[in-house]
Amino acid sequence: MIVDLDRFVRRLEPNGEWSNPAPLSTYRYAPAYVLLGDPGAGKSTAFEREWAATPDADLVTARDFRTIYGTQLPFGVQTLFIDGLDEARAGAGDPRGPFDEIRGRLRGLAPPRLRISCRELDWLGENDRSNLSKVVPREELFVLRLEPLNANEQRLIIGADPRIADPAAFLIEAADRGVESLLTNAHTLSLLVDVVAETGRFPGGRTETFEEASRVLADEQNQEHQIAAPLPQPEALVEAAGHMCAVSLLSGSVGFSLPDGRESQGFVPISRFGANAATAERAAHTLLFTSIGKGRFVPAHAN
Repeated sequence: MIVDLDRFVRRLEPNGEWSNPAPLSTYRYAPAYVLLGDPGAGKSTAFEREWAATPDADLVTARDFRTIYGTQLPFGVQTLFIDGLDEARAGAGDPRGPFDEIRGRLRGLAPPRLRISCRELDWLGENDRSNLSKVVPREELFVLRLEPLNANEQRLIIGADPRIADPAAFLIEAADRGVESLLTNAHTLSLLVDVVAETGRFPGGRTETFEEASRVLADEQNQEHQIAAPLPQPEALVEAAGHMCAVSLLSGSVGFSLPDGRESQGFVPISRFGANAATAERAAHTLLFTSIGKGRFVPAHAN
């Protein structure tokens, strides 16, 4: 069952900090915004909700926008939603290329209002914002981050499934088994509900639950990403993530940073993993880790 949620977001402030949470619907007035979030966070669902609530709007995937969208906006369209910039970038040698193509088409179409969604770790931060500002005035462009599901939203989603008799007990059991990170993501919460509903129980013990959760988090569910940029086997990604977490614990670091991320104290550059850097970077793009902006990410269980 689909639950109608007006998801909460934070806005990137001029000082680089994130604002207090507010419903996404708050930004319906905005001339343009980019919606960021982790894989499976619910960006597409949030876009579909906003599209349905916005008069004279059109919703298209980034891939279709690049390949089959017309040279003019459909008649009457005032708001254009482009979903999944990360999918267009998946497998591209230079991630700027697909976005340059999208920007060029946007310049010709000149939609009155624009919304774009992207996985946060695939958004190139200030570089992307500056380049999009050549199409949309910077003062009219907001960067938003989708908030993790809060406890009330989790209860609503679980409670909407008739197979789960006691949502509160479900949440308590999940927390007791140390898999809270599955609850804050729309996709993994749905997977956990399905597993418990089908078997009538959580996996065996706490360790088994955590190990199974790790395999779920390492699995890429988006078909566009599966085809364009296949990930190593989940087991290899879980092993790489375990190595990274061990390094984080031993070094006292907060998390990690991608090669093109901003250097900052407390974050281990991914290049430090040498021959294993490529696998570590691939692990960073799974739900085993959570992006915190500027090319930096932390283990999901620490967020």
